[in-house]
Amino acid sequence: MFHSLKQYYVFMCSNCRQFTNAPVGQKNRRCSYCGKIINISKAAVALFDSQDAAMTAVKQFNAKGSDEFDRAVERSRERIRALIPSETLAVDENHGEGQESATPPSSKMDRLMGILNKEGSSTPCNLDRLRELCEKKHLEWEWVEESLSKLAEAGVLTFPRPWYVQLVRSREEHAEKPISTSDVTKSLISLLRDHNGEMSVREILRHYQTNGVTQDSVEASLDRLMHTGKTFEPKPGVIRLV
Repeated sequence: MFHSLKQYYVFMCSNCRQFTNAPVGQKNRRCSYCGKIINISKAAVALFDSQDAAMTAVKQFNAKGSDEFDRAVERSRERIRALIPSETLAVDENHGEGQESATPPSSKMDRLMGILNKEGSSTPCNLDRLRELCEKKHLEWEWVEESLSKLAEAGVLTFPRPWYVQLVRSREEHAEKPISTSDVTKSLISLLRDHNGEMSVREILRHYQTNGVTQDSVEASLDRLMHTGKTFEPKPGVIRLV
């Protein structure tokens, strides 16, 4: 099956008040508009059955405002309540609290970079995973958020997807082992042009799966094209060039 069956939440960034989305179960993501890391567990959310539907809703809510979003939240309330027990069992928000242990002697930045080097060097690290590891190393998450933003501005790390972070490798490392890029944005534009400017998400995913590109890579590139205004959805599940 080529089409994503994951459910997605849509919610508002508390900083810039733009709407965005993330897979159900994800608790942190970086806002694509202002760069702030959003704590999804503290936000009002509307539930959608696919990323396609969530992306369409994001566009509508950003255009029409919070009233439309509030109605979607109310419609989702019972379905979201049914998801809460499984999510609560999966994640312990207070992990490590109340346990006495000596703080490692290394500096906070050394500890953060140690985690990033181990977890986010060769492959991206999920922000939820990073938060869990930082708390074990006695790093305050608010400080970590600020540090991630500064490191991104300095070109030390990047966010390949809004809920993943990865260190940028040096030129020497690039020379030793070339990276197979996961950004198919330019290729997507060419593909759409070859199909009269419009294709279904299912057809796009099928095309790239045949060529060995992961679904996450394609979805990230679709997100990028949507956010930059180069494509839109005339109807759910269909992508058209502007």
